[in-house]
Amino acid sequence: MTKSSGRASKRRTKINDVAKRAGVSISTVSRVISNSTHPVNDQTRERVLRAAHELDYAPSALAKAMVTKKSFMVGVIVGDTMDPFFAAIVRGVEDVGREKGFLVIVANSDRKPDLEYQYIKTLNDYQADGIIFAGGGLKDEEYLENVTKTLEKFQNRDAPVMTLGNHLFPSYGVMVDNEMIIYDAAQYLIKLGHRKIGYITGPDNITTSELRLVGYSRAMQEIGEKEWIFAGDYMYDGGLHAAEEIVALNEKPTAILASNDRMAIGCAVGLKKLGVRIPADISLISVGGITSTEFISPPITSIYLPLYDLGAEAMRKLIRIREGKEERLGKTILKHGLVERASTAPLNN
Repeated sequence: MTKSSGRASKRRTKINDVAKRAGVSISTVSRVISNSTHPVNDQTRERVLRAAHELDYAPSALAKAMVTKKSFMVGVIVGDTMDPFFAAIVRGVEDVGREKGFLVIVANSDRKPDLEYQYIKTLNDYQADGIIFAGGGLKDEEYLENVTKTLEKFQNRDAPVMTLGNHLFPSYGVMVDNEMIIYDAAQYLIKLGHRKIGYITGPDNITTSELRLVGYSRAMQEIGEKEWIFAGDYMYDGGLHAAEEIVALNEKPTAILASNDRMAIGCAVGLKKLGVRIPADISLISVGGITSTEFISPPITSIYLPLYDLGAEAMRKLIRIREGKEERLGKTILKHGLVERASTAPLNN
């Protein structure tokens, strides 16, 4: 004889156990548990609910989502979870989502097309009620072909596809005007008397970088000045490297426009280490408005982007689209602004 372990193993109750106890089909149990609109008479419903209670049955969230077509889960794709830019956006999404009972899942793609595609497929497999792309669009042909097909599955089950930047697939966009942001930043420097304005751009595989570069080029063309472009990557180190390039030039720009805050901070640190005074020698302005720009010396003038509001409004729109109260495709543009700090000054002739 084999001895018992002394501890009874507890098997998880399954839907067929409830069906057997209630004397009904599995499909009937599913209809009752999911509150389906399919008619079930009151006596049968009561019998199923009593059996489920007695057996302590609770369907998995995924099983309920498969039946009800509502998972109350939303995925947010971000380019870099270490970037405070995305943290502010995600907080906006979460705050609105929490109020409405949604679970927000954040996926860090590192701006890698293959990784981003895998996250999108997984979110669809888990019947996510929608997806929000928090960064700019990736310009990769294979990625776009695959992602567009997968996102059609989201749209076909009425799960909204939201973008917070310009993307190359159908979506509802909640965004800022990326071309105008940089144009306005350049115009601010021009009004201070600067004409030799350098620009630290972003990764060339992102639509946001492309649009922001257009804004810079337009501003420089209007005043008839050459473009001073330094390759960047939206990272702190990208700003450091740009600073080294700037200092190595025989003829230097009198002002630098960094296309995001992290690079601006890196550039500021790099310039100071190399003996450049800000703003006495070079003025510096950035884009984003993360709080870190306030706390370095000197504090950095910035084009402020409503990051929290971008996330919050995207989540509100997603819910309204899911409820059939908004069109699935469209665009909402939020305003940007200027925060003047000590890193910029009129050109000292």
